[in-house]
Amino acid sequence: MLGIIAASVLAIVFSPEYQQAFKRIFPVPLSLTEGLALTIYLTVGSFIVAIALGLMLGLARMSRNTFMRNAAALYIEFIRGVPMIVFIFTVALVLAPDFADLINQPSRALPNAIRVAAALALFYAAFIAEVFRAGIQSVPRTQSEAGRSMGLSERDITRKIVLPQAVRNMLPALGNDLISLMKDTSLVSVMAVRELTQLARLYSGSTFRFRESFFILMVIYVVLTLILSLLLRWYEKRIAIPGYLGRS
Repeated sequence: MLGIIAASVLAIVFSPEYQQAFKRIFPVPLSLTEGLALTIYLTVGSFIVAIALGLMLGLARMSRNTFMRNAAALYIEFIRGVPMIVFIFTVALVLAPDFADLINQPSRALPNAIRVAAALALFYAAFIAEVFRAGIQSVPRTQSEAGRSMGLSERDITRKIVLPQAVRNMLPALGNDLISLMKDTSLVSVMAVRELTQLARLYSGSTFRFRESFFILMVIYVVLTLILSLLLRWYEKRIAIPGYLGRS
């Protein structure tokens, strides 16, 4: 990977064609609404919302309430059976206009970036819910029983005992979902959102320099993925209890 990145850097330095493509796809200084910045906003914003929704769905999936449990299971299984590109179109072109009508606002009041961010968050919430469910179930029941013996309520047991331990088990899977979401932001280019992939498509479409455009685009995503992977690996080591992850 380092060799590929080094080769691309050399191509950008010594090739005018690659330099021009890089400047169009990765402008400096970065715009706050285009390219890399928008890709990062979509990734972080969608992931935060997906985490919140996933936690609620995961808890509902394990609820003793039959309606909540079945409703969460229905949502999760339904989303897992739909291709992401189809879901993006459905949210952006069907559900978003319906929501705008519901609040008596024109459809154009919802920017495409907000629509696709909502689609990504709703889609990944279903997968993150299963991560939460598996992580919570991996905590030994003796931990909950100890909390009950101390007189804690079920809410306090979940919040103070179960979730802190479950997070350590869930972190690798959540990290993989974050990386996958970052790569899947490239799909929002179908809605003309000017993130990295859309900028590459626009440049290659106007200049027919497909080789330079998409090779640089691939390398940018590789660099972003590598940076995220290293940061997540560092954070896992920082919060890990010696011997804890190995036993779980």
